[in-house]
Amino acid sequence: MSIAKLRDEIIAELKSAGITGAQTDAELIMSFVLGKDRTWLMAHDHEDITPADTEYIKNLAQRRAQREPLSYVLGQREFAGLMFTIDSRALTPRVETETIVAEVARRAPKGERVLDIGTGSGAMAIALKHLRPDLNIVASEVSADALELARENARNLLHSENDIEFVESDLFENVESTFDVIVANLPYVTRTMELMPEVQNEPDVALFGGADDGLDLYRKFFAQLPKHLNSSGQLWLESDPWQQNALIELAKSCELRKIFQDYFILGFEK
Repeated sequence: MSIAKLRDEIIAELKSAGITGAQTDAELIMSFVLGKDRTWLMAHDHEDITPADTEYIKNLAQRRAQREPLSYVLGQREFAGLMFTIDSRALTPRVETETIVAEVARRAPKGERVLDIGTGSGAMAIALKHLRPDLNIVASEVSADALELARENARNLLHSENDIEFVESDLFENVESTFDVIVANLPYVTRTMELMPEVQNEPDVALFGGADDGLDLYRKFFAQLPKHLNSSGQLWLESDPWQQNALIELAKSCELRKIFQDYFILGFEK
């Protein structure tokens, strides 16, 4: 079967499953299996694909048609220029979260201590260490499975999991000392939110923040925060845009002033 024919079949299958980016997803699946980029696919769409590769591509496309997140289907996701291993142990890192990495990498003085609370796949901690090797980074996570995934990514991308201190902890429970910068992308989804099928396939522990406003976990976080953030320290958070006013008020209660705000990201400083 030719590349063009198989691509058209997969696009039709994904469209019938309600996937709006059907063409992109079809081409990414084919690129992954064939080890070629999407430009190569377009230039060689007349070429035949081996039966083995055809079967593999169709199997992955079927998983995507069942609304499994593409990052889980492929087992990887690019974040801040690094290719992370991603599976159902952790939330898929979002492109919006790269803003936190970029801002901290730009603003943090040399050698500061950074804590990534709820590290998940390790995306923020590892990307920061890659960009700023001078930073001393601790990454905490309540899920042992997610923490092991983060360690795997550190070994693959930093060539050693020892470059970052990984701690299994419910928020600050097992975290010692204080930090110059704290970053957090805690669960903030409410049970009443209408979620895409792909999101519903991600781990609950990484999604739902509790209460009608989704901020129970963030309230617990802010109650513990003052003991762990140094004077003149910075805090960076991700949330849904409609939750930002409540988070700004919680930050004020900890004597933090807003220094950055965009659609999903808030930055604060003591």
